[in-house]
Amino acid sequence: MTFRSILFKMFKADVKKYKLFILCNLASISILYSFISISANKQFMNPSIVDPMISSNIHAPTIFVLVFMGIFIPYSQSVFIKARQKDYGILLSLGMTENEVRKSVLVENLLMCFVSLIIGLISGTLLSLFFLAFIRDVIGIHNIDITISAISYITTTIYVFVIFIISIIANIYGMVKSTIYAKIKYAEKTEIRSNSSIIFCYIGIIFTITAIIAMILFYHTNSNIWLLSMFFCLVGSFLIFFNGEALIEYFQNKCYKRYINNIFLFSDLKYYYSKNKKIFFANTWLFFQILFFVVLSLVNYPNLINNSIAYHPFHMAYSEIKGNFKSLGDSEFKPLTDSEVESIAQDNNNSIISNHAVSFIRSNAVTIFCIDDVNKVLKKNYKVQSNSLIYVHPYYMNDGYEHEDVNSNISSISINSNKGAKKYIIKDTIIDPLFGQINSISQSILLADKVDFDWIKSNGIEYYLEGKLHLYNFSNWRNSNVIVNKLSNRLSEKNTVEKGDTFHKVSSRIEAYDTALKSSNFLIFNIIYFCSLLYFAAIIMIHFKLMMEYKDEKRNIIVFTELEQEEKRLGK
Repeated sequence: MTFRSILFKMFKADVKKYKLFILCNLASISILYSFISISANKQFMNPSIVDPMISSNIHAPTIFVLVFMGIFIPYSQSVFIKARQKDYGILLSLGMTENEVRKSVLVENLLMCFVSLIIGLISGTLLSLFFLAFIRDVIGIHNIDITISAISYITTTIYVFVIFIISIIANIYGMVKSTIYAKIKYAEKTEIRSNSSIIFCYIGIIFTITAIIAMILFYHTNSNIWLLSMFFCLVGSFLIFFNGEALIEYFQNKCYKRYINNIFLFSDLKYYYSKNKKIFFANTWLFFQILFFVVLSLVNYPNLINNSIAYHPFHMAYSEIKGNFKSLGDSEFKPLTDSEVESIAQDNNNSIISNHAVSFIRSNAVTIFCIDDVNKVLKKNYKVQSNSLIYVHPYYMNDGYEHEDVNSNISSISINSNKGAKKYIIKDTIIDPLFGQINSISQSILLADKVDFDWIKSNGIEYYLEGKLHLYNFSNWRNSNVIVNKLSNRLSEKNTVEKGDTFHKVSSRIEAYDTALKSSNFLIFNIIYFCSLLYFAAIIMIHFKLMMEYKDEKRNIIVFTELEQEEKRLGK
């Protein structure tokens, strides 16, 4: 009988192992491809088509899947090769050389990788089509096409092959170092034989508790503390899981009689824990990460909705830019008349309940408002002295984000004119979103009194842009989507605003609300989709490992059963 026929018979005997290995890897590959295809979708990632608030929700799950794959593929391959060690040992004992065995291992793993990749890409394509169809037709992100890109296939293929090659090289290197006897007896050994220590277990517990306490106490002072806490939690849990056997040994030393009375229970517990602690560790962190993302999505939902209202105190706003402006060519900006706005609102069963106009001037980086206009429109009571300014941080501080620049200290600002520079003292700093998020208004905002505002407007060289904010409130802002779209189109027609010109874009609460709603819904769907697939892959991985060890465990059970029967027979 030739080695080729022996290999074929081994293949037929272990065909179930091959099927499980391929299933295990194609599941992870299909998940990876479905996320990469969304990340590589040019329309979905284009900020002018899909708001970054929505598209950015794909980044964290994609990175997590990449990390998961970097662990999943090597582990499944390691389990498969360990389950086949006895076969390799038998082949060596029959006269096959080490090089022939290594070549056989390499060929069969590359073939299985290729088969897993092909089937995984096909199933991943179906998953990605479902993903895109759902976010387009159910969530409501209609302006993206359901497409298949070559870059997604290339990226997935390269990543999978790199992980596979690194993993197979590491496993073949381990085979070289083992003897024939070790290969044959490998299946009867525990997965890893390492010396555990109760001291490391205690250190792990201390690390984990410290990380949790630090997160609770210091998160509000520095939001980046969660990264450090996460790292210490990871290290702590690693030390606990990989020294778990030491707890059983500690119990054995302290309670020896109870240990002897339950020796089969504790010995089995120690044996199976030693074999499966990698899976316990990986699944615990997988569950933790999934729980983290679920809580994040649930917390973000009301937060995003509240921010859409807080950052849009007026239901609709747009800027009228006076004078010639380069984005409009040589024409003057033509604003909407009050009658136009009122007519369109009434045609859609709505009405205008307030209408304000606020003048502003701005440079490339700074916008200046007259404090009298701000107080009048927003019903504030801000005060500023002559030759001084108020610096405004346009934030809603409960928006869930860290705004480090609010602690910056700006003492003065110089305004250049034809007669020289005039210095203004920053007397006060306030935190207020004012008129909300409007594209024509910069992030740096100053408030000046009427005299200083007019002087800067007339003499400030850098403050070349003069404009007026038109601010509207409707009787029912939730029913203003059609109105805003019609007014936006009318404004574009009157001023020949080019498509994609965000500077003149109409700002509205309903659009921000819809975007926040879509972002929240997409995040929740993303988490459910992501968690379901990863848990499915994890279950397959556990099933795969258990089936790889099934024959050996079955043999052990038969031996114990025979011993028990023999003991009963002798007792009679």
